[in-house]
Amino acid sequence: MQFSERLSALVSEKQTEISCRGLMGFPVDSLQDKDNQEHLAREIEALTDVAIYQSPTTGLRLPVDRTFPANMLYYFLIGDYEEHDMQLISRYVKPGCRVLELGGGVGLTGSLLGQVSGNAVSVCEPNPALHAYIERTFEANDVQLNLIKAAVTADHEPAEQVTFHVCKDYWWSSLVCADDAEQIQVQSKRLSSLIAETEADTLLVDIEGYEVALFSSTEALSSVSTVLVELHTPSIGTIDSASIITSLVKAGFTLADMGGHTFVFTRPVSKAFQPSLYGRWY
Repeated sequence: MQFSERLSALVSEKQTEISCRGLMGFPVDSLQDKDNQEHLAREIEALTDVAIYQSPTTGLRLPVDRTFPANMLYYFLIGDYEEHDMQLISRYVKPGCRVLELGGGVGLTGSLLGQVSGNAVSVCEPNPALHAYIERTFEANDVQLNLIKAAVTADHEPAEQVTFHVCKDYWWSSLVCADDAEQIQVQSKRLSSLIAETEADTLLVDIEGYEVALFSSTEALSSVSTVLVELHTPSIGTIDSASIITSLVKAGFTLADMGGHTFVFTRPVSKAFQPSLYGRWY
């Protein structure tokens, strides 16, 4: 049986698995997943031009060429690529929101952010290998993109150039040191500067562990009313995860929802501009 013929059943099975995942582990490929990825890799190798694939859950379009990772495409096709993020974006990002995404992946979550908000999305992504993918994905989904080719850093970071750790599976790449990662120097931008430049009121944050340093102070969030942040608890631990949640709550946010490792914090827009209501935000 061809992979495409099994796809519908796989999507249904995977959605059940996704709904049962906990906070203390990352998804692990089964033997069937690996076998399916090998079949898909052969399909990708046979491509002679860019092919467009479509998500079974969001309808997002993904342009794929021969360089595209087979495992990434597989997760996308079975509805297992940032699925919780997609659901939370649909529920909490509203038309008119000005969104800043920290960590852009291949542009899929950013494309949905643009579709839901109706605005151009600012995407801050330091990995140069992903920039062309992001641009192509935004174009395929007819969404406007403001691509910032830099790493976001906490406001206490002094350097304009920082070391970024690039992993073979790009989604593990991070400012946090990783085993078997290639180290490259990239431009950095402080969080407060990014928010000011983009006039963002909504953040989507997926930065593979660096969220601990980024949210060590919440002072930069004075104009932000919604934060969707993936807490990589299996990597950063429960204490640091709890510390981030506590810091955001002290800054006047309410923990509104969660899915998988992604937490949604909201506060009324009027309060986002009144730090005096909550004292100092750090």
